[in-house]
Amino acid sequence: MRIFREVSLADSLTVLNALFGFSAIAYAIHDFEKCFAFFYFALIADGLDGWVASKTEKSKLGRELDSLADAISFAVFPAIAMFVYNPSLFAFSSLFLAFSILRLARFNVLNYEDFLGIPTSVSAIAITSLLRLKQPLELVALTSLILSVLMVSDVRYPRIRISYPIVPAIFILLAIFYSEVCYILLLLIILYAIYPAVRLWRRG
Repeated sequence: MRIFREVSLADSLTVLNALFGFSAIAYAIHDFEKCFAFFYFALIADGLDGWVASKTEKSKLGRELDSLADAISFAVFPAIAMFVYNPSLFAFSSLFLAFSILRLARFNVLNYEDFLGIPTSVSAIAITSLLRLKQPLELVALTSLILSVLMVSDVRYPRIRISYPIVPAIFILLAIFYSEVCYILLLLIILYAIYPAVRLWRRG
């Protein structure tokens, strides 16, 4: 099986991201409170695979594999989590899933330095934070709708380069034990989401 010869260390972390995403989905169905821990592990694996890939030789499988894993962890899981949270969110979760995979597919065929449309991982963090904090149904629905549109928009978002991924990894791990960290995550996401508008306003 020659495929295993082509799998790099970064690819192994990407597969781990997918496995954590699958675990999050399984626990969302059977033990909703525990599913978020696996989602945070998926986030850490996703961040580490990008960092490792930048330090080592590029893999032929890397780009495609990364999007497939992200589809599981940052598209399917948040959509299922929304539905489990409240079945009346089915339409919003379906739209979120559809636009997430469109965003991931477009990412694979474009070659921009920045992101075109807000990243799926950012959207997933926002949705899961609202769910974990047990926010009102209307707020979850509105947020998911806005993020769905932003993911397929032509708005450019900066690619944040992290020299030491251990710092955000520790911060994400704290979110497993302290749900209050989700408020900080939401604040950071709001600032990131409005950054293009602020940048345009400053230029004007």
